[in-house]
Amino acid sequence: MNLKMAVDRLSDSIKQLVLSEPTIEYRYVQGEKLEHILSCPQWAEAWIRQSADPMLLDVLKGILLQFAGQPFELEPLVKSLEEATSLTGAEIRVATVRLRRSGILHAVRKAWGDQLIYLPTDCIPMWQSLLLPVTGLPLTDEESREAAVNSTDYRLPLSLELLSAWYEIKCRPIAFTAKGTLHRPAVIRMTAAMRLMPEELSCLSLNYPQNEQLPAQAALALDLGLCSKVLHKAGNEIRISDDGLKEWLTLTPAEADIRLHELVISRYGSAQPSLHLIASAVRSLNPMTWYREESLMNIGTRVQVEAVNDWLGLLESLGWVERGTCLGTAVFRIKIHLAANTSAIVQPSGALFVQPDGEIFVTPETGLMQRWVLEEISERAVADNLFVYRLTLNACIRAYNNGYTLHSVIAFLEQGYGSALPEQVTRALQDWFSPLGKVTFAEVTLLRIDNPDVAAQLMKDPDIAVKLLEQLGDRDFIIEKSSYKFLYDRMAKAGFPPTETYRSAPGSHAAENKEDEEQGWIYRRHVLSVYEADRTLPGKDELFPGMLKIPAAWISSPRNYHASTRKELLQRAIDWQASVRIGREGQTRTFVPKGFEEEGSNWCVLGRWRENPEIGERRNGSTIAAVSAEEIAEIMILLPAFEELETN
Repeated sequence: MNLKMAVDRLSDSIKQLVLSEPTIEYRYVQGEKLEHILSCPQWAEAWIRQSADPMLLDVLKGILLQFAGQPFELEPLVKSLEEATSLTGAEIRVATVRLRRSGILHAVRKAWGDQLIYLPTDCIPMWQSLLLPVTGLPLTDEESREAAVNSTDYRLPLSLELLSAWYEIKCRPIAFTAKGTLHRPAVIRMTAAMRLMPEELSCLSLNYPQNEQLPAQAALALDLGLCSKVLHKAGNEIRISDDGLKEWLTLTPAEADIRLHELVISRYGSAQPSLHLIASAVRSLNPMTWYREESLMNIGTRVQVEAVNDWLGLLESLGWVERGTCLGTAVFRIKIHLAANTSAIVQPSGALFVQPDGEIFVTPETGLMQRWVLEEISERAVADNLFVYRLTLNACIRAYNNGYTLHSVIAFLEQGYGSALPEQVTRALQDWFSPLGKVTFAEVTLLRIDNPDVAAQLMKDPDIAVKLLEQLGDRDFIIEKSSYKFLYDRMAKAGFPPTETYRSAPGSHAAENKEDEEQGWIYRRHVLSVYEADRTLPGKDELFPGMLKIPAAWISSPRNYHASTRKELLQRAIDWQASVRIGREGQTRTFVPKGFEEEGSNWCVLGRWRENPEIGERRNGSTIAAVSAEEIAEIMILLPAFEELETN
């Protein structure tokens, strides 16, 4: 779930607590929206400085490494961080609540009450860049000159790859068969316009309907089209949405690729935490700058070589990254801006170069709207860094059927060309357009009457006669489709109710044209919007059950107790997953108890020393220290600060 959705679902009580956070309150009273504050890197930096709490930062780092944008339950987080850090379960639980109170973490409740906590997917890049940044420096200018690109095959940016695929759907919508599967020939036509191969998407482990018949690149094109609202489901077809397409074509290619990159991360990359972290790290780097691939392996201990190779390979296939070698080291560079930065996006200033033979050269900077029009009025000959289209008779016929005229085609080409077209081109267009529209197929309906006598009787009714466009023989008439309902009612009133053999073409009913509310084609592991937002934060007694019933001294200062009381206090600390402070001979040390070892009336507590966790004996792969009852002179339970956890 993204941040805006998470903020919109906050209960009023939690929202007020979030707004009381000093770094948030200051910005909020200045008029900033909460979701803008929580996604602002400058705010995040200020929050880190002001919190100055290593416990909070360690927990947030642990969440990034273990889960990234995946929702998680609290206990797996506690177990993971207890093994990887010196934090106790009590500290982790308190830190999680404090992070929710700061608007960084959010939570939902399943129908049966289990809680899922999550970091909004679109916040991962911000926190990754601040807490787990890429430490490797870019190559120097001298090193960059030594970099050699691995492949000479040009890969289209995904925005242009999809434009071609979606145009095929515009020409021939993809229908569902009677069995509910997609019509195979239409899918083949769409994928023929794409260079992406299924194996290039394998690292995403995509799961979607008909995955045995539908290639992965087709599922990707459908999913991104539906999510971008360029495509929609209408009746038994997937077709272009006119409004969605119109909005999409207003984007520059750079803006379109940024949107697609965010969707690729949030919908597919976020399913695997290691990929999500690498994706966020790559997103933070400067375009057209060479970096060593090994620098991505320094962002966290969970990032593996395979994951780095998988993600960079995917971005290379999507036309966003180039990979190469420099002095025997694997390197890469981003070809385009992958992060939204409007100041860095260059508005398209592409030009069309119309050749006398009717070929049209299209520069890389040409916008999506111009490219779409070229798809409609010409034939694509080359799809590479430089696109080439060709004007032909068949292309002119298609353009005419798409609503273009000779004048509009010439006007479009001259505007892109910047001057009058070559005379040969203008003459060819005139020749090709001149016969168009002279012969037309009209969609009408046939009215068939049983016998000539009934036909003659009905024709005496002037309201019926005026709707009969043309008579064929003595009992058949051509009518407009729009007249069907009127004639049906009128002839029924005249005593001749028609037999209703006429049926509307599939998809002609308004209900069938209604856009399907479900977006996307590819399944997602967790759809948090189906769960209710967790409306409360846990209080002290929920975090530490029974705290109000114990002596206050147990959590305020070290004291000497009877052996049985010491054991009871230690058991409480174990239940709370808290550490204890043990005093003996004027010295105090911190111990994390895990359990007891008993022999008759004697007992010792097992756990680890916080300052020196390596002291003890190895058991089951861990170092375990044992402290006997006699070794404990004074003791208290150490709880993390929870003054800020008041929820009202």
